Amino acid sequence: MAKIFDSEQLNDTIFKLSEREKELKCLYKVQGIIDDKLPFHKFLMEIVKHIWGGWQYPMITRVKITFEGEIFKEPGWKETAWVQHADIIIDDMVLGKIEVFYTKFVALITDSQFLPEEQKLLDTIAVKISAYIFKVRLKKTIETIDSEKGKVEPPLDNGVPLLSVQSDVHWIWRNEIAQRIADKFDLARFGAKALYLIGSTKNATSGPASDIDFMVHFVGDVHQEREMRCWFDGWSLCLAEENFHRTGYKTDGLIDLHIITDKDIENKNSFAVMINRVTDRAKLLKNNKE
Repeated sequence: MAKIFDSEQLNDTIFKLSEREKELKCLYKVQGIIDDKLPFHKFLMEIVKHIWGGWQYPMITRVKITFEGEIFKEPGWKETAWVQHADIIIDDMVLGKIEVFYTKFVALITDSQFLPEEQKLLDTIAVKISAYIFKVRLKKTIETIDSEKGKVEPPLDNGVPLLSVQSDVHWIWRNEIAQRIADKFDLARFGAKALYLIGSTKNATSGPASDIDFMVHFVGDVHQEREMRCWFDGWSLCLAEENFHRTGYKTDGLIDLHIITDKDIENKNSFAVMINRVTDRAKLLKNNKE
């Protein structure tokens, strides 16, 4: 039996292949810019000026890179609500982002004008940018360390900063999760007056294996306490699994829960002193006065 020719299916296949071809050409262009080993600012501007061709509507595509407080974009266009972005992460530090805008509306694909593959393309470009900048800074950092060890003249700066020793990726996502947990935490259900954040997440010093430290001002009964502990344990186990996938660090849980009572606060016991401490004060996430 002969197959029925489906022109609509053929056109859809041709369209998808055409879009993948554009994306590949865009990635080849990015790699070419990286291989040119341009000065830092020119490198980012070249990315801004040349990746628009990888998107479905290239004539209305505009690109903006924000990196360490500087903005790289071409003049003559206005930002719109039709935007997608990807973070630029250097040695576990979120130092910027790359954004792609459509300057006008054409058509929705589910709830966005962008194809799912276009977000993957942007994520890949952000990774390539991050890897390139990391390589340049790592080279400069090694040269500087070697010059100090050998007591020789340090390398020329050329505007290239050294790598930071402090990571912010780990505390950023922990802080976001802490805010989300606070939003979902039912004070009345669990017999709580307030929820606080303390420790390394609050202080923006979390490492890959750090806990998220919560402190609860508790006034409920034993049943509410048991239910509350189970609720936090569920979050803790899920977040430990997420952290394992992100970092490779295996932990039994990622939340450390500290419970304080009215008596603890009155007597300034345990962690309760952190509520009114002048330095390293507990951060209030939620209370029953809201």
